[in-house]
Amino acid sequence: MFLVILLTSVSILIITIYNFRQQNHKYAEDLLKSKEKEVIAAIDYELDRYPDLATDQNVYDVFENVILGISDIHKIDINVFDTRGNLMLTTEPGTIPSRVLPQKVLDSLSRNLEYLEIPIELAKGKTYLTTYQYINNFKNEPVAIINLPYKADNHLFEEDMNVLLQRFGWIMLFILIAGGFLSWLMANQITRKIKVISSKIKQTDVVIHNKPIIYKHNDELKGLVDAYNEMLEKLNQQSNMMAITEREEAWREMAKQVAHEIKNPLTPMRMMIQNYVRKYDPNDSNSVEKLNDLSDTLVTQIDTMSAIAEAFSDFARMPLRKDEKIEVVDTIRTSLEIFPENIITFKPLVDELPLYFDKIYLIRIVTNLTKNAIQAIPNDRKPEVTVMLQKVKDWVIIRISDNGIGIPPQLGEKIYEPKFTTTTGGTGLGLAMVKKIIEDYNGEIRYHSEENRGTEFTIKLPYLNESSFVQV
Repeated sequence: MFLVILLTSVSILIITIYNFRQQNHKYAEDLLKSKEKEVIAAIDYELDRYPDLATDQNVYDVFENVILGISDIHKIDINVFDTRGNLMLTTEPGTIPSRVLPQKVLDSLSRNLEYLEIPIELAKGKTYLTTYQYINNFKNEPVAIINLPYKADNHLFEEDMNVLLQRFGWIMLFILIAGGFLSWLMANQITRKIKVISSKIKQTDVVIHNKPIIYKHNDELKGLVDAYNEMLEKLNQQSNMMAITEREEAWREMAKQVAHEIKNPLTPMRMMIQNYVRKYDPNDSNSVEKLNDLSDTLVTQIDTMSAIAEAFSDFARMPLRKDEKIEVVDTIRTSLEIFPENIITFKPLVDELPLYFDKIYLIRIVTNLTKNAIQAIPNDRKPEVTVMLQKVKDWVIIRISDNGIGIPPQLGEKIYEPKFTTTTGGTGLGLAMVKKIIEDYNGEIRYHSEENRGTEFTIKLPYLNESSFVQV
């Protein structure tokens, strides 16, 4: 809009200047023609008064005494040339432009017997507009050439044009400022609505329930908002169906895993009981000892099943977060006391680190990763597990490294899946639970591993002090 106003203003300005100049030139031309008719009429009158027939030989005598009077009456200079183009008489003071007519003027007059206009620039603001015309006697024979030079003074024209342009400029400046301001208001109003819609679209998520945009204006953006709300409704329906499907699939996988883990100890228990019954002999002196061995084995397998059930229960029903102010250094040191001292090395890079966090959650993170690190070390290698703690800007960093066999690159993110495990006695829930806790605090967990040299897990937790905790 601003560009259209600007182009329109420039176009009008150019047209105005051009039209003003054309009108001034037309006015000078019309004025010169009018004076030409009057002068020629006066000359014809003098030719009629002359007692003899005027010819190119005596025309000087005809005009010699009357030319000044005609020039004064009509207030214009007059130059009289003979038919060959030589100057005979003039009323111009000072030096005249030329005493001999150019050949092109003579050729033009000989062809059409009409005047020829040749505008000449004399000085700044002044132009020289002139006419040439044959003077004929009553037999219509050319006896002389009359030249009427009109020296137009353009100062008045330039002043009028400057005044007009100044007024036009002020009006255009006002229009440009007002138009620019209105354009800015309109653009700002449109872009503000677009920004609101854009922010809503950026907040759209497949998982969460998205709210439609309430838009009451009936303008060009209404169709876009309606299309977005319609898409949002379909997306919410599909995400709900997807969530239900994923939950059902997760519970199926969980049920399979629970059944598999419980079936593993049940099979040897069944075989041991059948074998004991088949070989049972009441007269055997070792029957009591065999019964005790069987009982111990069954109790061990039952404890294993109980541990499996408890692990799945903990994963499915995580305790509610109870964030409180804890001392991270002391908490980690306490959680590592259950492991042998000659295996674990704790390296805190800070003396104290207060943090608002769930103490049970932090202990679970450290103990699970430390236990996994110990289990990853082969029996023929001296275990070395290092736990390091540091604070970097607004992050609490915990690094747990070992000198174990490492994680094969092809496993990738599978290690965080609930049913995945690389140990014979594991449930595959430890890392899944750790990842769930860390993501619940908007943290990050990643690992770097070299095969047969060891693995290092890095946990980044946002540092929540008292003020930030209140905001959360």
